[in-house]
Amino acid sequence: MTNRKIHEFLICPRCKEDLIIGESILTCKNCQSVFTQTVVLDNCYFTSFASLEFDEIQRNKSLYDASSLNVRYRNFLNWLFLTFNTDEREFRKKLFNDLDVIPGMRLLITGIGNGDDLYSLLQMFPGRQLDIYAQDISMPMCEFTISQLKKMGSSIKEINISNAAHLPYMSDYFDLVFHFGGINWMSEKKEAIHEMVRVAKDGGQIAIIDESVGTWLRDLEYGRMMINNNALWAATVPLDLLPENVNNVRLEFVLENCFYFLRFKKDSKFPNVNIDIKHIGPRGGSIRSRYFGMLEGIDPDLAAQIPNAAKANGLSVYEYLNQQLAKILYK
Repeated sequence: MTNRKIHEFLICPRCKEDLIIGESILTCKNCQSVFTQTVVLDNCYFTSFASLEFDEIQRNKSLYDASSLNVRYRNFLNWLFLTFNTDEREFRKKLFNDLDVIPGMRLLITGIGNGDDLYSLLQMFPGRQLDIYAQDISMPMCEFTISQLKKMGSSIKEINISNAAHLPYMSDYFDLVFHFGGINWMSEKKEAIHEMVRVAKDGGQIAIIDESVGTWLRDLEYGRMMINNNALWAATVPLDLLPENVNNVRLEFVLENCFYFLRFKKDSKFPNVNIDIKHIGPRGGSIRSRYFGMLEGIDPDLAAQIPNAAKANGLSVYEYLNQQLAKILYK
């Protein structure tokens, strides 16, 4: 290798270690996995991590690797926005406006598809006002997006073929990580969401938009009709898959309540809670003592007498129990 410089933002998606830059190749300094990288647009890297995703691509070959994929996906999107009487470009712009995208931000779009989110962003912020990165597991999708960017005379920072559940980016790197319309297809949904959080900066936003008919509609004819048309509309909002270190979680239903718009922020300090503040009242104690200080095996009749005994001594239950146990243990 003529150049052993460590890549500035990409890491090995397999072991999360640094990549060493060679001539059109990247080599993991830990597991020695080798990946290809070329410049396809104006200072835009195109990196392939497809060798690690062979099994996933083979399992979903008709979805990820069909030459007609771009046409089929565009036909679906045309139908979708006509059905919901919505201007597609304006809808995508509104999503980014709601996320307070401003010049100078560093954005990652996972599951780029045909690149429609990119085109909206580049119209809103022409030139290099944003540092935009993109990935998809499908070679045809990535190639199509690159071809469209060339036609537009536009460029982004980097695009790669990889698995959204094993992102090849360093941690704490992006101001916004955005995904629209593919997570319902993923076999590793939880891992993909956790990866979006990992690569976001502390305080950075994560946004996910995908199919899901609002739960209040599912037993009504409208909801049943929509789910009958597209089984993905029966998917649930993946709130239970979020990691602990997120905050400011907001959920909105869009496109006639058939898609959810879930956004939240990475918060390394969560939960910012003092669990040692004492309650004032008959029970007393704190969150910590009530949870970690629970006792087992107390006779129910004795337990029933404790509140009255505590009250007679002018103590809370917490104070009384601590006092009596201390007398026994430390006499």
